[in-house]
Amino acid sequence: MRILLAAFVLGQAALLMATGLATFWWSQELMGWLIWMIGEERALGAQNVIRLPEGGALLTNPGAMIFWTTPFWAFGLLQITAAFTLVGLWLRPSSLRGSAGDSSPAAR
Repeated sequence: MRILLAAFVLGQAALLMATGLATFWWSQELMGWLIWMIGEERALGAQNVIRLPEGGALLTNPGAMIFWTTPFWAFGLLQITAAFTLVGLWLRPSSLRGSAGDSSPAAR
């Protein structure tokens, strides 16, 4: 039973780590998608969007683009730290419960 629990917890941690790293890796594409959903002119300012004749757009406000990327960096960091927290709590569950000789109500 302990092996099954270990596989379950470590599998969850590995998935959290992979999704966190993927969020970091694709943060620029996710930022582009978010700006597209909101609208380039609204997200970056109309003066910072240059429409190209081919139908594309040139986005010229790097500070605002970093601002729109920050939530994905934070979410990726949250996922990665959650993976480490999950494994850390699984490896040391007795530190949260207290020792067997503890006189706390939870140990009685």
